Amino acid sequence: MPDQTILLVDDEKEILELAASFLGGAGYRAITALNGDVALIILQQPGISFDLLITDIMMPGELNGFALAREARELCPKLPIIYMTGFSAATGHAHGAPAGEILSKPWSAERLLGSVQAALGGLGMPQEQL
Repeated sequence: MPDQTILLVDDEKEILELAASFLGGAGYRAITALNGDVALIILQQPGISFDLLITDIMMPGELNGFALAREARELCPKLPIIYMTGFSAATGHAHGAPAGEILSKPWSAERLLGSVQAALGGLGMPQEQL
């Protein structure tokens, strides 16, 4: 089973709960935040390290997903990032946003977990569990 910690950020509570359930069922530890501002506070907590950031792009507050990703990479330069969006993946990345996969909503458990495995460099769940 995987032993990675993922910071999951989305302003829709139902999406957070569903994604956290899928991730937890696959053995990942998911810590959730309802917006980028809260996520940044979590990222700055001592004693917690993250293996992956999954963030919605469009969120209320000071930090949208791209801005959060920039701040996260300042704190953790090698942190892999997956961006989630309900908009077309063709929107691309905002200027200066760190590279990362764009995962279109709605996603299936298989798609989410496959993206996580790929972002973690193939670490974690064996392919046959997808």
